[in-house]
Amino acid sequence: MEQAEIRRVYLLGAFIVAAFATPFAVGAWSGNIFYDRQWLMDLITVCLNGLLQGGVYAMYGVGLTLIFGVMRIINVAHGEIVMLGAYLTWVLFNAPEYLGLGWHLDPLLTMVITLPIAFALGFAIQKVLLNAVVGGPELTPLLITFGVGIAMINLVEWIFTTDYHTIPYQPDAFHITETIFVGKNKIISFAMALAISLGVFLFLKLHRLGKAIRATAQNPEVAMVCGIDVQRIYLVTFGLGAALASAGGALVSIQFGFNPETGVQYTVVAFAIIVLGGRGHYLGAMLGAVLLAVLENLVSFMVPNGSAMVEMAAYTMIVGVLLIRPQGLLGVKET
Repeated sequence: MEQAEIRRVYLLGAFIVAAFATPFAVGAWSGNIFYDRQWLMDLITVCLNGLLQGGVYAMYGVGLTLIFGVMRIINVAHGEIVMLGAYLTWVLFNAPEYLGLGWHLDPLLTMVITLPIAFALGFAIQKVLLNAVVGGPELTPLLITFGVGIAMINLVEWIFTTDYHTIPYQPDAFHITETIFVGKNKIISFAMALAISLGVFLFLKLHRLGKAIRATAQNPEVAMVCGIDVQRIYLVTFGLGAALASAGGALVSIQFGFNPETGVQYTVVAFAIIVLGGRGHYLGAMLGAVLLAVLENLVSFMVPNGSAMVEMAAYTMIVGVLLIRPQGLLGVKET
């Protein structure tokens, strides 16, 4: 590794340490740190919640990483697909009640329906709108997906209005100790996200189609010479990325309220993850997701009115990493 590259790695590490130290500094300055046992237990709870939230972030962040890694497409509609997955989950959750059956469908079971729908949507977007522009100027697919995202927002607002919706699911908490506890919905979401992420990882490593996706990501021209149908791989990849985004929407919908505009927030989070972890790097996306989620929870916990500053953490990470080491933590410098 070159001396300049080593220096950039150290600078990036120092930047991340400074980013995590900032909430503590602001908390000490504002009097939100109390140096007692209860505050320490609350801090541990916040960090645990961040780790669990990071698992969900990683899952839908990996979807964006796959799309960029294989096709070099900047999909700015990714967050809107997450939002759409949340609404599809909400509709199916309430469908039995609307039909007069007097019960609700489990939100996790709805993924049996929502994931194929999202895969088909991603497949259609790639086939109809993006196939013709893959390999061209990066601005073209960016503008196309931006338009797709705006259309999704307007369509959902037209159908569901701009009101916030929630899905009540396992609202009680699991007590690790008397003072440390985490929500059961967060634990369930993390476990489901981990299972899906592991399944995708094994699919890419072991399945023939997964190996073809990785080969296409490395060099589409060589993959084509080896007999891989690159256009088919593009369709499958975008469909898989959309399905992961929809699964993320299902899992965030049982933890947080959502409306049509929340897709923008999920897009920012997904971009912060792939920039921090390394564009196109699967494991880097997981690491970046955990770091970002823990940082967001620390900001919300320690900074006065911190919930309004959470998005700034993501923007700061994007700008800082791009300035210091554009390839992120685990990404490789492009030549």
